[in-house]
Amino acid sequence: MAPGIAVRLRVGVSGHRTAGAALPGLTGEVSKAVEYISQKLAVSPDVPLTVVSSLAEGADRVVADVILGREGARLEVVLPLPPGEYRADFGSAESRADFSRLLALDDRYDLVRTAASREHAYELAGRAVVDRSDVMIIIWDGEPGRGRGGTDEIREYALRWRRPIVLIRVAADGARLDTDQLPFAAEGTLPLTAASMRRLDRFNREPTAVRAPGGPAALLGLADSRPWLAEAVPLIEHVDWHYARADQVAGRQQKRFRLVNRLLYILAPLAVLIIAGQVVFAPDRRYLAWAEFGVLSVLTVLHLLARRAGWHARWLSARYLAEQLRSQAFLGLTGIVTIATATGRGQRDDEVSWTERAAAEVWLSRPRFDPPADTSLLVDVLYRHWVKDQQDYHRVLSGRFRRRGSVFQAVSVGLFMASAGAALLHSLGAGNNPARPFRWWDFLAIAIPAVAGALSGYAAQRDYARHAERSRLFAGFLDRAMDRLLAARNLDGIQQATLAISRAMRDEATDWYSAVHTQELELPA
Repeated sequence: MAPGIAVRLRVGVSGHRTAGAALPGLTGEVSKAVEYISQKLAVSPDVPLTVVSSLAEGADRVVADVILGREGARLEVVLPLPPGEYRADFGSAESRADFSRLLALDDRYDLVRTAASREHAYELAGRAVVDRSDVMIIIWDGEPGRGRGGTDEIREYALRWRRPIVLIRVAADGARLDTDQLPFAAEGTLPLTAASMRRLDRFNREPTAVRAPGGPAALLGLADSRPWLAEAVPLIEHVDWHYARADQVAGRQQKRFRLVNRLLYILAPLAVLIIAGQVVFAPDRRYLAWAEFGVLSVLTVLHLLARRAGWHARWLSARYLAEQLRSQAFLGLTGIVTIATATGRGQRDDEVSWTERAAAEVWLSRPRFDPPADTSLLVDVLYRHWVKDQQDYHRVLSGRFRRRGSVFQAVSVGLFMASAGAALLHSLGAGNNPARPFRWWDFLAIAIPAVAGALSGYAAQRDYARHAERSRLFAGFLDRAMDRLLAARNLDGIQQATLAISRAMRDEATDWYSAVHTQELELPA
């Protein structure tokens, strides 16, 4: 299994069934559209293409064949109906054979499951194609739609969700690429910016050890007691491989950042203690001031080194990615087709947008899994090993942060009280002897506030109280989410509850990212 995450530019297609390869000029115009997308809309022409299609007769297959003729191209299929039932809609044996040929290229096709009617299924499949695509090729005759899921309706849906559209107009006598409406505004932005791609490449080059237990891997141990999970092992291993990498990278960058952060808050008061000791106890030994200079120099170099290495940002982005991946194995168990972050458009910040796109790539390349017929088995795993685990984690985390905040506050207050006492005794002349002045009060009056200020600054930077409250509130939300999950009576209800929970977990991770993002290294005052 490849250790990194490769980004692909996804080209969706929607068009008329009558617009087939036999239409004069259509194949050539599609080739022009694909070349334009590759050269102008991708961050680099080297980004491989994936065609996203329902493989309907006509336009869908023309675009699929053109794109699949390019090096490194792949096919991603969303079907409105099971393959056998879908084939019945095709007009000839040759068409059905052509469908089977293309479908065989993608063994991970997705199937719309919740449609109320055949037309509704076509509509949902068309929307799913748009949802997971970066850009759409629309092959359209300009006429209003003649039913649910038609080309005009899918075009309107793509416009509503601001997908760039490359439009090919067709008529009975031929096809024409509409060069007047090419999406110039999207130039150089898909699938990611150059800066985001560099960050993803840096993540992919991070060394990682063997995977550790925990995360989605914990599901693997359940297969012996829950035979239905055995078929989900490829899905779980796929997600866990990438989760474990992100988790390890986040842990390593966090340790580096935390180490430097603590050293800064240790070295700053140490410099004050050195100069205070020299002034109070050895005013004639001015060479001791060089020790202060050395400590301050080390402090400055550490700060610049950490900033340049970007340990803080790399920790946050890798953790943000890991938290998105954590839920994917559980979402995959429910058979959900498209998740909210499928195209990674939530955050536009370069340091975050690559993680959303990377999570989408892991999701869309996953092995598919059909949920068990007995949905109670599914609910039990989701409840015990996903939602409850996260709830227990946040409750423990909230208590830990609250205790740490209280300890730092108590120590800081105690030190400031000691400083006030030392200043009072010094002002009263306690312990002074004209023949042998007692200088400790002078030293303590300087030293204790410096140490107390460093502790208070570190505690404020860690913001223990805010994180404790965030985790407490989220644990409470998961109580209500579990009630909804346990109340679900069919697969659709389970999927909706699972999606709501995963979105809430993603929102919580986003809130965490926003909060900790402001806690970058600063030189202690």
